Amino acid sequence: MQTKMKLSGGRWGGLRPKAGRKRIRSRGVAHISREKITGRTPLHVNFKYKISVRNKETLKLLKRSIQNARKHGLKILHYSLQHNHIHLIVEADNNLILTKGMRSLTITFAKALQRGRVQIERYHLHVLKTVRETKHAIRYVLFNQQKHEFGTYSTINDYSSVLYLKNGLDLIGKFASDKALTLKIEKGSSWIPDSSLTYLAKVALFS
Repeated sequence: MQTKMKLSGGRWGGLRPKAGRKRIRSRGVAHISREKITGRTPLHVNFKYKISVRNKETLKLLKRSIQNARKHGLKILHYSLQHNHIHLIVEADNNLILTKGMRSLTITFAKALQRGRVQIERYHLHVLKTVRETKHAIRYVLFNQQKHEFGTYSTINDYSSVLYLKNGLDLIGKFASDKALTLKIEKGSSWIPDSSLTYLAKVALFS
Protein backbone atom coordinates (compact mmCIF):
# COMPACT_ATOMS: atom_id res chain seq x y z
CA MET A 1 0.00 0.00 0.00
CA GLN A 2 1.38 3.40 -1.01
CA THR A 3 2.02 5.80 1.85
CA LYS A 4 0.69 9.33 1.57
CA MET A 5 3.20 12.08 2.23
CA LYS A 6 2.39 14.90 4.59
CA LEU A 7 3.27 18.09 2.71
CA SER A 8 2.36 20.70 5.28
CA GLY A 9 2.51 21.18 9.00
CA GLY A 10 5.79 19.31 9.47
CA ARG A 11 8.94 20.72 10.91
CA TRP A 12 11.27 19.89 8.00
CA GLY A 13 10.57 20.41 4.28
CA GLY A 14 7.22 20.76 2.53
CA LEU A 15 4.85 23.70 2.64
CA ARG A 16 5.09 25.79 5.78
CA PRO A 17 3.32 28.96 6.86
CA LYS A 18 5.32 32.12 6.03
CA ALA A 19 8.03 30.06 4.28
CA GLY A 20 9.94 31.23 1.23
CA ARG A 21 11.40 34.52 0.05
CA LYS A 22 9.47 37.53 1.28
CA ARG A 23 7.91 39.74 -1.36
CA ILE A 24 9.21 43.30 -1.59
CA ARG A 25 6.22 45.47 -0.73
CA SER A 26 5.66 48.53 -2.87
CA ARG A 27 3.03 50.16 -4.98
CA GLY A 28 4.40 48.16 -7.90
CA VAL A 29 2.90 45.39 -10.01
CA ALA A 30 1.40 42.21 -8.56
CA HIS A 31 1.69 38.86 -10.35
CA ILE A 32 -1.46 39.01 -12.44
CA SER A 33 -1.94 37.87 -16.03
CA ARG A 34 -0.57 40.25 -18.63
CA GLU A 35 -2.84 41.74 -21.26
CA LYS A 36 -2.59 40.00 -24.65
CA ILE A 37 0.14 41.62 -26.75
CA THR A 38 0.21 42.01 -30.53
CA GLY A 39 2.64 43.69 -32.91
CA ARG A 40 0.07 46.35 -33.78
CA THR A 41 0.40 48.42 -30.61
CA PRO A 42 3.47 49.90 -28.87
CA LEU A 43 4.01 49.36 -25.15
CA HIS A 44 5.14 51.64 -22.32
CA VAL A 45 7.24 49.69 -19.82
CA ASN A 46 8.83 50.90 -16.60
CA PHE A 47 10.55 49.24 -13.66
CA LYS A 48 12.03 50.51 -10.38
CA TYR A 49 15.17 49.91 -8.33
CA LYS A 50 16.05 50.24 -4.66
CA ILE A 51 19.27 52.08 -5.52
CA SER A 52 20.28 54.98 -7.74
CA VAL A 53 21.06 53.74 -11.27
CA ARG A 54 21.56 57.00 -13.16
CA ASN A 55 25.20 57.42 -14.21
CA LYS A 56 27.35 56.96 -17.31
CA GLU A 57 28.39 53.41 -16.42
CA THR A 58 24.85 52.15 -15.88
CA LEU A 59 23.80 53.89 -19.10
CA LYS A 60 26.32 51.66 -20.92
CA LEU A 61 24.91 48.64 -19.06
CA LEU A 62 21.38 49.57 -20.12
CA LYS A 63 22.38 49.84 -23.77
CA ARG A 64 24.11 46.45 -23.56
CA SER A 65 21.01 44.95 -21.91
CA ILE A 66 18.84 46.38 -24.69
CA GLN A 67 21.03 44.66 -27.29
CA ASN A 68 20.57 41.33 -25.50
CA ALA A 69 16.80 41.80 -25.35
CA ARG A 70 16.66 42.46 -29.10
CA LYS A 71 18.10 38.99 -29.74
CA HIS A 72 14.78 37.61 -28.49
CA GLY A 73 12.76 39.69 -30.96
CA LEU A 74 11.84 42.54 -28.62
CA LYS A 75 11.98 45.94 -30.32
CA ILE A 76 13.15 48.78 -28.08
CA LEU A 77 12.23 52.12 -29.65
CA HIS A 78 12.99 54.54 -26.81
CA TYR A 79 14.51 54.53 -23.34
CA SER A 80 14.88 56.86 -20.39
CA LEU A 81 17.24 56.15 -17.49
CA GLN A 82 16.20 57.96 -14.32
CA HIS A 83 17.62 57.98 -10.77
CA ASN A 84 15.81 54.87 -9.55
CA HIS A 85 13.72 53.69 -12.50
CA ILE A 86 13.80 53.03 -16.24
CA HIS A 87 11.19 53.81 -18.89
CA LEU A 88 10.99 52.04 -22.26
CA ILE A 89 8.79 52.24 -25.35
CA VAL A 90 8.85 48.78 -26.91
CA GLU A 91 7.06 46.62 -29.46
CA ALA A 92 6.55 42.85 -29.37
CA ASP A 93 4.67 40.51 -31.70
CA ASN A 94 3.32 38.45 -28.80
CA ASN A 95 3.52 37.88 -25.06
CA LEU A 96 6.25 35.24 -25.32
CA ILE A 97 8.62 37.64 -27.09
CA LEU A 98 7.83 40.35 -24.55
CA THR A 99 8.47 37.98 -21.63
CA LYS A 100 11.76 36.62 -22.99
CA GLY A 101 13.01 40.04 -24.08
CA MET A 102 12.20 41.79 -20.81
CA ARG A 103 13.59 38.90 -18.78
CA SER A 104 16.84 39.13 -20.73
CA LEU A 105 17.01 42.91 -20.33
CA THR A 106 16.26 43.07 -16.61
CA ILE A 107 18.47 40.10 -15.66
CA THR A 108 21.42 41.36 -17.73
CA PHE A 109 21.10 44.83 -16.20
CA ALA A 110 20.69 43.61 -12.60
CA LYS A 111 23.61 41.16 -12.79
CA ALA A 112 25.88 43.81 -14.30
CA LEU A 113 25.09 46.15 -11.39
CA GLN A 114 26.50 43.53 -8.98
CA ARG A 115 24.35 44.81 -6.11
CA GLY A 116 22.16 41.77 -5.44
CA ARG A 117 18.36 41.90 -5.67
CA VAL A 118 17.80 45.55 -6.54
CA GLN A 119 14.75 45.53 -8.82
CA ILE A 120 11.45 46.25 -7.07
CA GLU A 121 8.82 43.75 -8.23
CA ARG A 122 7.90 43.18 -11.87
CA TYR A 123 7.91 45.75 -14.62
CA HIS A 124 4.79 47.82 -15.18
CA LEU A 125 3.19 47.44 -18.63
CA HIS A 126 0.83 49.85 -20.40
CA VAL A 127 -0.50 48.92 -23.87
CA LEU A 128 -0.78 52.06 -26.02
CA LYS A 129 -3.96 51.73 -28.08
CA THR A 130 -4.43 55.18 -29.62
CA VAL A 131 -2.24 57.77 -31.34
CA ARG A 132 -2.94 60.32 -28.58
CA GLU A 133 -2.02 57.83 -25.86
CA THR A 134 1.15 56.82 -27.71
CA LYS A 135 2.21 60.43 -28.28
CA HIS A 136 1.82 61.30 -24.59
CA ALA A 137 3.73 58.17 -23.55
CA ILE A 138 6.66 58.87 -25.91
CA ARG A 139 6.93 62.48 -24.76
CA TYR A 140 6.72 61.34 -21.13
CA VAL A 141 9.57 58.85 -21.63
CA LEU A 142 11.84 61.14 -23.65
CA PHE A 143 11.41 64.13 -21.34
CA ASN A 144 10.84 62.34 -18.03
CA GLN A 145 13.65 64.14 -16.21
CA GLN A 146 12.71 67.57 -17.52
CA LYS A 147 9.02 67.02 -16.72
CA HIS A 148 9.77 66.68 -13.01
CA GLU A 149 12.38 69.44 -12.75
CA PHE A 150 11.56 72.84 -11.36
CA GLY A 151 12.91 76.15 -12.63
CA THR A 152 13.68 77.33 -16.15
CA TYR A 153 16.89 75.46 -16.96
CA SER A 154 17.40 71.84 -17.89
CA THR A 155 19.84 69.61 -19.76
CA ILE A 156 19.04 67.21 -22.60
CA ASN A 157 21.54 64.33 -22.80
CA ASP A 158 21.66 60.66 -23.72
CA TYR A 159 19.96 59.48 -20.54
CA SER A 160 17.00 59.36 -22.92
CA SER A 161 16.93 58.43 -26.61
CA VAL A 162 15.57 61.77 -27.84
CA LEU A 163 18.95 62.84 -29.29
CA TYR A 164 18.91 59.90 -31.72
CA LEU A 165 15.62 60.76 -33.42
CA LYS A 166 15.61 62.39 -36.84
CA ASN A 167 13.11 64.90 -35.51
CA GLY A 168 14.66 64.98 -32.04
CA LEU A 169 15.55 68.67 -32.12
CA ASP A 170 11.99 69.51 -33.23
CA LEU A 171 10.60 67.52 -30.31
CA ILE A 172 12.99 69.23 -27.91
CA GLY A 173 11.93 72.62 -29.25
CA LYS A 174 8.22 71.81 -28.85
CA PHE A 175 8.73 70.53 -25.33
CA ALA A 176 10.74 73.62 -24.34
CA SER A 177 8.08 75.95 -25.73
CA ASP A 178 5.33 74.07 -23.87
CA LYS A 179 7.23 74.09 -20.56
CA ALA A 180 9.05 77.44 -20.87
CA LEU A 181 12.44 75.80 -20.32
CA THR A 182 15.88 76.98 -21.34
CA LEU A 183 17.60 73.81 -22.52
CA LYS A 184 21.24 72.83 -22.75
CA ILE A 185 21.81 69.99 -25.23
CA GLU A 186 24.70 67.59 -24.65
CA LYS A 187 25.89 65.29 -27.40
CA GLY A 188 25.65 61.65 -26.29
CA SER A 189 27.34 58.42 -27.27
CA SER A 190 25.85 56.46 -30.16
CA TRP A 191 22.79 54.28 -29.78
CA ILE A 192 20.80 52.75 -32.65
CA PRO A 193 17.03 52.60 -32.09
CA ASP A 194 14.86 49.97 -33.76
CA SER A 195 13.58 51.44 -37.01
CA SER A 196 10.51 49.20 -37.31
CA LEU A 197 7.70 51.27 -35.84
CA THR A 198 3.98 50.53 -35.78
CA TYR A 199 1.59 52.95 -37.41
CA LEU A 200 0.66 54.37 -34.00
CA ALA A 201 4.28 55.08 -33.04
CA LYS A 202 5.11 56.65 -36.42
CA VAL A 203 2.14 59.00 -36.31
CA ALA A 204 2.76 59.87 -32.67
CA LEU A 205 6.42 60.69 -33.31
CA PHE A 206 6.11 62.76 -36.44
CA SER A 207 2.79 64.52 -35.97
